[in-house]
Amino acid sequence: MERALVRAIFHVDGDAFFASCEIAKNPALRGKPVITGKERGIVSSASYEAKRLGVTRGVPLSQVRRICPQAIILSSDYETYQMYSKRMYAIARRYTPLVEEYGIDECFGDLTGLATPPEEAVRRMREDLKRELNMTFSVGLGPTKVLAKLGSKHKKPDGFTVVTPENVPELLSKTPLRRVWGIGPNIAAKLEGEGLHTALDLANMSGAWVRARFAKPVLELWQELRGESVMPLSCGADTAPHSIQVTRTFAPRQGAEYLRSALSKNIENACSKARRKKLIAGEVSFFLKTQSFRYAGTHFKLGEATAAPQEVIAAVFERFPELFREGSLYRATGVTLYGLEKAEKPQLALFSEPGAMNRFGGLYKSVDALARRFGPGTVYLGSSAAALEGKGNPQEGLFSGAYGAKRLPVPYLGEVG
Repeated sequence: MERALVRAIFHVDGDAFFASCEIAKNPALRGKPVITGKERGIVSSASYEAKRLGVTRGVPLSQVRRICPQAIILSSDYETYQMYSKRMYAIARRYTPLVEEYGIDECFGDLTGLATPPEEAVRRMREDLKRELNMTFSVGLGPTKVLAKLGSKHKKPDGFTVVTPENVPELLSKTPLRRVWGIGPNIAAKLEGEGLHTALDLANMSGAWVRARFAKPVLELWQELRGESVMPLSCGADTAPHSIQVTRTFAPRQGAEYLRSALSKNIENACSKARRKKLIAGEVSFFLKTQSFRYAGTHFKLGEATAAPQEVIAAVFERFPELFREGSLYRATGVTLYGLEKAEKPQLALFSEPGAMNRFGGLYKSVDALARRFGPGTVYLGSSAAALEGKGNPQEGLFSGAYGAKRLPVPYLGEVG
């Protein structure tokens, strides 16, 4: 850790952002366990009062009602959350024009070389955010994006951590590799297989050691952890969505086969939308809705970020038995992709097993080109066939697609699940 920390990059992270937006627009909720996600049947965001009672993101609401019966459960209001997000960006830009809108509840900024000392500027910015938005934000200030993000996570909620050469070893020693921004489960497992367990373990390895075992993305993380800024800020307006959701309602029916097929079609459509926006997703949630309007849902991280439907389908089908109840009547399914990032960003999983997006990249380009020319759903997975109007017989849907377009019912990547 010999390199001096010379740049001043901050990361602003909204504390329990969605729940905080609900409290900000209705102060009567302050101090109470507030949860959003009612429409999906799982926790999307929880206030710190709810977290202290054991509520965590992704937990089914049926479980929340058992462990926290006094919880106030609200449907998500993404339009309002987007409005608060834009105000957060605007406040950050008072202090520097170099602001990267990284997510609906977070942003990076570069204060290097400005007249106001960086620490003082960040303190003023936090005060502005808190006073004008009526909620708290945690902020990290450091020489790189990775260290600034670690700093914002260090003291939540309402924390401010300045990462310096003096305190960075202690911060990294307390950070498991799996909590480092950019390290997914696959790369974490590979690093742990090499005997590394904390961010400090990785930072203390030599450059030759890292280069011999990993390629550019891990090398860049290693550099950022050591205080060398190599990840530039993307300061253009970010129009990327926070999430992509696709739902499907149908006549009430029983049986796992149709529900799996409906989820498959949900996922195909969501992944197609992600590819159109040049995004890949690192997290996914899905739900099943019964005829009596009861939801069962779950949320989890993918092994690697992807927009390849068969990878998401395989992960969803693995968890399907946890939610499905034989004999129940179901009327809707839904899938939401989260953790969206730009597809051109190097995927760390490239250096373990190649993902489907890499193996079938050319094929997806052809599939998407067919969709643009003949309409969405022109080509689809065999696992989605039963959910289309052919009801299990793909040939019946040859000339009248769900989108009014011709469809070629070819299971181009095989049956999934």
